[in-house]
Amino acid sequence: MSHPMSKRLKKLVPQTALATAILVGATLFAVATTARGASQRAQAAAIDLRQTCSTRVQPSSNIAFQAVVENSGDEDLNIIAVDADAGTPDNTADDIVLTTHTGDTNGDGVLNTTEEWTYSGSYTAPAEDVTNIVGVDAVSVGQTNVSDLAPCETDVAQEPVPGVLVGVKAMQGKVLVKEPGTNRFVELKGQTEIPVGSQVNTLQGTILLTAGLGGGKTNSAQFYQGVFTILQAKARGAFTILRLGGGNFRLCRRSSTQALTIEAKSKRPIRRVWGSGKGRFTTRGRYSSATVRGTKWLTLDRCDGTLTRVLRGVVRVRDLRLKKNVDVRAGHSYLARAPGA
Repeated sequence: MSHPMSKRLKKLVPQTALATAILVGATLFAVATTARGASQRAQAAAIDLRQTCSTRVQPSSNIAFQAVVENSGDEDLNIIAVDADAGTPDNTADDIVLTTHTGDTNGDGVLNTTEEWTYSGSYTAPAEDVTNIVGVDAVSVGQTNVSDLAPCETDVAQEPVPGVLVGVKAMQGKVLVKEPGTNRFVELKGQTEIPVGSQVNTLQGTILLTAGLGGGKTNSAQFYQGVFTILQAKARGAFTILRLGGGNFRLCRRSSTQALTIEAKSKRPIRRVWGSGKGRFTTRGRYSSATVRGTKWLTLDRCDGTLTRVLRGVVRVRDLRLKKNVDVRAGHSYLARAPGA
């Protein structure tokens, strides 16, 4: 151990030499301390929990889940409890205590530092989407308490309800959904239900939309290449309206299209959506709406109005500005003109 330098000696040492001596001494002390710390480092207790579960089930069916408990520290652990809340965190009456596991390689009943134990369980699905949380509590041989939690969400199939819920399924490509009250789009994976009022982006994908009509009846159609909001009244047999969204109508201004001819400017596409199917569906653009009768059709907002083009079947177009209906058959189109077009 070094001793403090006396005041008398300090006066005799030049300032530069003193600074050098202090720096060297501090470096040697740090190296020595680090070396001692490395050899005498205290062991640390830690635990890690992962959970997987059924992704989509019917109501009242079985939801299976699996929890993997890993000793992620360097002290052996004694497990105190592993339990699941069965998707009801405020109700302890239906909690599941998991006792049977695999992974105890040496059979000593201790979660060793080289082990991970796997627990399995199940519970009955409720009537709506559910999140199950599994928790683990343990204590190390050094009497350190450790714990961890892991949630897992299960999508429970629900019947579409007019004005409340619609069924959706990503058929191909990338489909994005933004539910009411949220501020970002999330990718739709597989099949689920979303609230009426949700916004859907199918610019890079195709969605199958299933709407409720009441009394257990539904109708379905596919939509793609557009952005739209799903609207429906809370009434039996109500039409499902897909209101086009997005698009930059400022491109229709004269200053932004100086290089275009008048005709090209008027036909400039702003936003669109394709539909294919049958049932009580209506696509609504800026100047018209199109109600299907089993068909394939396009609703396209342009600078000069809303164009409806029918490839198959019959579509009834409502010209919102002229307040009239027009039946458009396969191979034909109708343009509901914008004011002044």
